[in-house]
Amino acid sequence: MATKTKEAPKKAAAATNTGRVVQVIGPVLDVEFEPEQLPELYNALVVELEGRRVVVEVQQHIGRNQIRAVAMSPTDGVVRGMSAIDTGQPITVPVGKPALGRILNVVGEPVDEGAPIPPDAERWPIHREPPKFVDLEPKTQVFETGIKVIDLIAPFVKGGKIGLFGGAGVGKTVVIQVWSSAKRAFSTTSP
Repeated sequence: MATKTKEAPKKAAAATNTGRVVQVIGPVLDVEFEPEQLPELYNALVVELEGRRVVVEVQQHIGRNQIRAVAMSPTDGVVRGMSAIDTGQPITVPVGKPALGRILNVVGEPVDEGAPIPPDAERWPIHREPPKFVDLEPKTQVFETGIKVIDLIAPFVKGGKIGLFGGAGVGKTVVIQVWSSAKRAFSTTSP
């Protein structure tokens, strides 16, 4: 699962494995498939709506030829009886040069109003094995945000996890907007 993958053609999977939505509760969908045709855990399913598509990820086999999946976007408009197409692969995101400095959503689509990601870009699954300990670099590097107060008081570590917590109206969104505009103004890319 830690291997590099290219996005597989979705038409082949669509012809072989299509399920039917039987229940929608918020972001959770239950989908029924033909016997012996259940998709693998973490496979992506696509529900087509008018003008958009909802990507859901298989989380559990719940019996009765049904799976439980979590949506990666709002499920407004998804109703019982709609078709859910198994892509035959997990959700993947672009990696390498095409993704460098871009803002992508969880399904790998750009949300920064930039150019589209080329369809032939290398993509990796979002669920992968962690790197082996011997492959890790033992030194810690600081990720420079370009916002002096963050770099000085609470520096981010490259490759680390970052959370932005705060109450309502304290400026979380403003910090992200300043960060984004600073990136555009100086034409920098994050590693």
